Amino acid sequence: MNIFGKARQLTDRLMGNERTNYPRQVEVSAPNHETVKFIKRTECRSIAELGVFKGHTSLEFATFLNGEGELHLFDYEDRVKDVANTLETAGFHNVRIFGSSYKLLDSYNWSLAKLLEQNTGPIYDYVFLDGAHTWAVDALTTFLVDQLLKIGGYLDFDDYDWTLRGSPALNPRVFPLTGRLYTDEQIGAKQVKMIVDLVIRRDLRYREVVPNKIFQKRD
Repeated sequence: MNIFGKARQLTDRLMGNERTNYPRQVEVSAPNHETVKFIKRTECRSIAELGVFKGHTSLEFATFLNGEGELHLFDYEDRVKDVANTLETAGFHNVRIFGSSYKLLDSYNWSLAKLLEQNTGPIYDYVFLDGAHTWAVDALTTFLVDQLLKIGGYLDFDDYDWTLRGSPALNPRVFPLTGRLYTDEQIGAKQVKMIVDLVIRRDLRYREVVPNKIFQKRD
């Protein structure tokens, strides 16, 4: 088989059912209490949540807004639709959804790019990043949301110490595709920590307000 055939074979494997079931977010069953506690001390009215899973934190955000401003939800299309329906049933209608497909190189970064096209300036007071947890996706996400975050706004990272190897759902023993997508070094690396330490902490515009988690953008 030539190199093109091998490439097609690899693509077919990655685009099959195993890729379709690849979870982009750490699966949790409760809202992020530290995030919820902090945002209640603010007057944020434009919130973006990247990675919603079942919508537990989304519901807390919607409750906090109480019909004011907007809540933008980013995740796979089926997930954001389900969460938006739940929030609408609960009486919250100030929600916009941005769904991505399960294609290998699709992600919420494409939705963020489209928002940059549509807006000439920052639009968010608060961004909660609880999605891929990987450098390959979320390093770019961090750059994009910085463009969309207002001065004085907050950038909130979930799971500072998380690793693919330590994930119950994504470690390669349980989910072999992880071993084909990432090197052993990447599987063991704390990739959210890398983004925070190498990108945000080196940017003098940001001050740390909650250790290893929430940073405020300054002028």
